[in-house]
Amino acid sequence: MMLFRSAAVPARNALPRAVPAAKPSPAEAPGALRAIRLRSIGSNDIEWLPALAELLVDGVHHGASLGFLAPLSRYAALDFWRERLARLGANERLWIATARDEAGAPLLGAIELVRCEGADAHHRGELRRLMVHSQQRGLGLASQLVCRAECAALDAGRSLLVAQVPGGSQAEAVFAHLGWQCGGEIPDFTCCAEGRRHTGALYYRRMALAGTPR
Repeated sequence: MMLFRSAAVPARNALPRAVPAAKPSPAEAPGALRAIRLRSIGSNDIEWLPALAELLVDGVHHGASLGFLAPLSRYAALDFWRERLARLGANERLWIATARDEAGAPLLGAIELVRCEGADAHHRGELRRLMVHSQQRGLGLASQLVCRAECAALDAGRSLLVAQVPGGSQAEAVFAHLGWQCGGEIPDFTCCAEGRRHTGALYYRRMALAGTPR
């Protein structure tokens, strides 16, 4: 699931159809956040648990569809992230965005990349839980996080990425802006943080691996 409340989304028939031939670069994101640090964290980086819990609570309490209903307690958020961090490794990765490099710096956003493990799906990955703190939205941070995950997916040999987002949300606008294609919608797919059902939109992006034909 992805964060962000409803916002205007460009018409889907206006989305670019071309398959990107080159690796996406985080430098393509707006320059307003050049000082932001994007870093991958692993199962041993438990010092980030409190900040991750606060980021999740902030998202849910601002209407995000992240698998929880409001109100979300800090204890429940901590339990969730303990479990998620324990699973991080080669097939599940997590990036965070901070204003500085050291632990304890303000956590501004995060994104997960899950590499599909099936024998028939080694070319595919999924982006989950694109989160940006409610006080940091509209600055291009979400685009930077998505581009970072795209680069990692290409490095891992993944040529197809998918993401399920709430229809009409700011998250959908981010993926549309970055050139992802909408594969379809499912009415009443899930519930928002307030418990209302909303449409789920499936987005995908095909990426050309080095040395492979388009």
